[in-house]
Amino acid sequence: MHILFTLKDFKSGGGVERVQQRLSEQFLKDGQRVSFFVINGDTPDTEGAQTLNNGGGRGVIGMLKSIVLLRRIIRRERVTHLISAKEQANLCTWFATLGSSCKVIYSRHTTLDCTEQKTGPKSLRLLYALYLCGSGKVVAVSTVLRQSLVEMMPWGRQRIRYCPNAVITEQLLRASNAPLPSELPDNYWLGLGRLVEPKGFHLLLDAYALALLSETLPDLVIAGDGPLREALTIQAQRLGISHRVHFTGFLSNPYPLLRHARLFILSSLHEGMPTVLIEALALGTPVLACDCETGPRELLDHGRLGQLVNVNDVPALAEGMLQSLFMQGQVAINGEMISDAIRQYTSQYAAQAYYRVWNQ
Repeated sequence: MHILFTLKDFKSGGGVERVQQRLSEQFLKDGQRVSFFVINGDTPDTEGAQTLNNGGGRGVIGMLKSIVLLRRIIRRERVTHLISAKEQANLCTWFATLGSSCKVIYSRHTTLDCTEQKTGPKSLRLLYALYLCGSGKVVAVSTVLRQSLVEMMPWGRQRIRYCPNAVITEQLLRASNAPLPSELPDNYWLGLGRLVEPKGFHLLLDAYALALLSETLPDLVIAGDGPLREALTIQAQRLGISHRVHFTGFLSNPYPLLRHARLFILSSLHEGMPTVLIEALALGTPVLACDCETGPRELLDHGRLGQLVNVNDVPALAEGMLQSLFMQGQVAINGEMISDAIRQYTSQYAAQAYYRVWNQ
């Protein structure tokens, strides 16, 4: 079996990239040959996996070049199974595999709201109807997201499946035992992710400032980088909380920070299945999450495994923060319940789910 991952890009710290990398590592452990094709030419650093050529680059011309390159690679390298992620890669894969016997999975990792991708519902419906014209399968990373796709498809609904994200690995647990970054407070709450609008860090800062008016809180650490870092820094200064908020920038290993946080806060406006929320549960960190359309409610068992508050609601998020202070003295959530909930997100379980989809 030769499994090829096709991606639009490979951003450091990206959730989709991290999930695909962990899945690829499990396939390698299973004895499969694994390769990557990245359209914009980024090079993943998965040990044992091969990066096949640079992609064609950005834009329409880059897409056409990538289709030709990918088609040649599939034939030359005798690719038997393929997983693509994000719509540009999905579309490239569809054209490149026309007439091929390669078993293809097109994956969807984010809600159909898709404001970040600037792809409307009508366009998405056309794209996924196109993917399902052939023999390929579509995989969604949450059951709610799968149902949303099923409901909007005119055909091929039986080939839309759910596969959990590959999140929990031995490497993750080992990495979390590394020393904490220096110059950070001992007692802190944590927000972690790419600093972009859909992750809602602007709401997190507003809610933190509001909660501080009522109670003394741990400091807030925001780990990650992105185009909104300067704007968020200015916002913290404007709110008068800059002395309580610590921006770490990008961390190659944020897991010690996640493991030791008093509370992990997910302030996203939308998600598919938030990887970092699974990681927090796996590391035993209490969580507070905005109840996005897909992801957190399913993962947290309707609030049994962590707090859920309304999306895009600063007062509700602030109230959740205050409630977390009073919950710290209560009995911790049953560890067995959490273990049962996150077991499917181990790399072994996720890989088996993909094998089943290919073989059905």
